[in-house]
Amino acid sequence: MPLSSADYQTVLLVWICTGLAVAIMLLRLGMRKFRSQVFEIGDYLTMFALFNLLGRSVLAHVCLVYGTNNVSADFRRTHQFTMEEIQNRELGSKLILVDRFFYDTYLWSQKAVILCLYQRLLKSLPRSKVILQIYWATFAASYTAVQISTFSECRPFSNYWTVLPDPGICCQAPVQLYVLDLMLIILPLPTLIKVQRPLLQKIQLCALFCIGLFLVAVTFVRLPLNASNNTSQVSRTTWGSIECLAAAIVANSPALYSLFRRRTSVSEASGSGTGSSGAASWKKFSSTASSGFKHVEEEPRGGIVVRNSIELSSVRGDLVAP
Repeated sequence: MPLSSADYQTVLLVWICTGLAVAIMLLRLGMRKFRSQVFEIGDYLTMFALFNLLGRSVLAHVCLVYGTNNVSADFRRTHQFTMEEIQNRELGSKLILVDRFFYDTYLWSQKAVILCLYQRLLKSLPRSKVILQIYWATFAASYTAVQISTFSECRPFSNYWTVLPDPGICCQAPVQLYVLDLMLIILPLPTLIKVQRPLLQKIQLCALFCIGLFLVAVTFVRLPLNASNNTSQVSRTTWGSIECLAAAIVANSPALYSLFRRRTSVSEASGSGTGSSGAASWKKFSSTASSGFKHVEEEPRGGIVVRNSIELSSVRGDLVAP
């Protein structure tokens, strides 16, 4: 089927959003290797998310080219379907099912990346283990529910791809996404507010972790628009692509912030090093127990201490954060 102007613009948007999201994830992975650090669980989840994003984008492109059975009643009344078009639309509708699987898996993978970060930051705080277990269980249950819903909404099952007669509207997007996003935003805020850091740094940290509000805003806009245009595959694909990009930004911003800040800190420490080894000197303040950022230091490499991860915990003394 020849692409309409709207379809062509949507395909272009799909690949622009995909390219930007892929660039963000590759930047994270590249910076990890550039800093000579081993990949963490969050990095492997990022690779998994990358695979699902590419799968979703390829399928979205194909579905826009072939078309689907998701068309308005007016279009059905006025349009004369050919056998070739029916076959193409049936194939596109079947691929949409696989597309939705990749799409949902990608979004939950990015949320898991964020949760892995929080698990490392909050692991030494009181009751954090129980809270994180509840979060993991909620995320696993919601993902399972969404996938079950994806493949059980239409009855009979062939309605997923039937073009004629009209199968009706039976495929709806999940609405619990923004609830999970809000859960991820709320989780670290109480601890960040209590961190013994200057006010400006506390504001910066809170803003960094509240970037998830951007994803919530996208979801809030997407859901009513898709509901009012429930027969428009272009609308669903457009907002799905924007949400994929937003998810990549939200999931990888804290890691990129940490990696780039660590790069700056190591460079400054190298310039102020003394002795033939050029070992970095890290300032510590002895004080009473308080909450702060603690860097877990690895063995020095080339006279520079490489810091592999950040923990947010109750420690004795303030350890200077990058």
